Amino acid sequence: MAPLIVIRSDPAGLHTTEPLAGTIMSVIICLVSISIISGFLAQRGAALKQWRMMPFVVWLVLLVYIDSYLFVFVTAVLQFALGVNTNIQICDGAILLCLVCYITTKVLIYLFLVEKAHIIRGTAKPRLKSKLYCFNSFGMLGVYAVIAILNFIFRITRIDDGQCYIGMQKVSMIPLISFDAVVNIYLTILFLIPLKSLYSFKHFPKTPANVRLRTVALRTFIGALCTLTSSIVNLTVLMVLNGEPGWVCLMCCNSDILFSAVVVQWVTSKDNAATQGSTGNSRNGNLFVLGRTKSRPQGIFIGIGT
Repeated sequence: MAPLIVIRSDPAGLHTTEPLAGTIMSVIICLVSISIISGFLAQRGAALKQWRMMPFVVWLVLLVYIDSYLFVFVTAVLQFALGVNTNIQICDGAILLCLVCYITTKVLIYLFLVEKAHIIRGTAKPRLKSKLYCFNSFGMLGVYAVIAILNFIFRITRIDDGQCYIGMQKVSMIPLISFDAVVNIYLTILFLIPLKSLYSFKHFPKTPANVRLRTVALRTFIGALCTLTSSIVNLTVLMVLNGEPGWVCLMCCNSDILFSAVVVQWVTSKDNAATQGSTGNSRNGNLFVLGRTKSRPQGIFIGIGT
């Protein structure tokens, strides 16, 4: 007897209009992202000895990885289990997820750069007593919060011919792109100015401390430029298209998140503060890097946990 073939309807609307090549690429990016970010987390966790003694900057790096991992995992469930084209609610959930992840990741990376700038300045003031640190942390984040709210309000969500389209309107995207660019440039300059005054930057003696300082400066500068370029390109394309297919947006967000995590890993790979936690050269649980200046030939201490 021939097998009975029954053609079933698709009441849940799980059938998508995504091209096969796009689906394959999305799956590959999700798998690669999960694998790489898991490796970063495992590497950091294995290097840490005393979790209670971890400097704040190390927590920021770990939070960037955890946030990135959760985003990739949830978007995979949303895209491949539920389907972004199923209904308007899931379609709207996709853009909300992209916004939440983008904002939290950028805030964590922003705080990471603020912390780096505070460390390099070598100030003896506690963080909350430093006017510059408070301005960078709370003042800038207050402005960013207003811009983030605008993006939630003026988001684009629609379904055309069974295809989910998501994005943000120009009224909210232009301030976001502009603020992102200005803040990254400002923090990079704030980070590089103290390093330029170092004796090592003027005469380049080949000492381990000076080489380490130059490496930290160069890597942080390149990392800030890379994350800034990636974000601006992604957001600009999203704005110009006035919304893009949900699977394309999620794939681009996953790629951007993976790229940012790789950049953070690369920036901190030579940094004792972000790799050794409390196992490095410490004083009261704080890490220090020694560099020489003209006015202070005995060196300056750059602390992590002041």
